[in-house]
Amino acid sequence: MPKKAEFIKFNTIKAYINESLKMRSSESAVKLSMKEFDSAIETVLKEAGELAKQDKRNTVMDQDIISAVEKHLGKRNLTWQETADEIIRKNPTDLGKISKAINDYIEKDQGNK
Repeated sequence: MPKKAEFIKFNTIKAYINESLKMRSSESAVKLSMKEFDSAIETVLKEAGELAKQDKRNTVMDQDIISAVEKHLGKRNLTWQETADEIIRKNPTDLGKISKAINDYIEKDQGNK
């Protein structure tokens, strides 16, 4: 049986709790968090690898990681500014599609009144 991957180190978590949270932590709490975080990271990376393979790539890309994180850890609600920043980063073709979708939504909404 292969050894489980260890992405998170004991001292990293212990130091973070001590320095950032200004708290102490039990050894069992740190070990449990390590186990859970390592498992989550491994699951996300495996999913990202599968997504890359499905796309016939041998390189894990940003979109693979984003999709895997959203699937296994949940989506994060963006602030308005973060949403705007994400939209502005898109290429001109995607911006056109976004603009059309917004206009279609507005027209549909006004047609219902």
